[in-house]
Amino acid sequence: MTKRKISPERILRELEAIAFARVPECMELADGQVRLKEKLKPAQRAAVAAIEKSSSGIKVKFYDKMKALELLGKHYGLFEGKESGEDKENNLLEAILQATGQEVDTFDVSELQ
Repeated sequence: MTKRKISPERILRELEAIAFARVPECMELADGQVRLKEKLKPAQRAAVAAIEKSSSGIKVKFYDKMKALELLGKHYGLFEGKESGEDKENNLLEAILQATGQEVDTFDVSELQ
């Protein structure tokens, strides 16, 4: 069995290739049709998920750029404390308590009920 050369650096390179791929740089216009360039750089090839023949020609599918950017952002700690899609609780009461240093009767504040 051959030893696989999987490393964190290799995974990051693959994610970077997907995240920063520029689709127009991978495509060309020839004979009135848009098609994949014949000579792609390795990083550009890494971003291509599939090439399929369809009734209208060749269909090129790229990996999910947004997912790759998200994974890289998480790896580099860009979103710490900012979980996407997670509703943050409005801590108005907590802010009032900290500012006044006193207890607040929430029954008197209709917005807090």
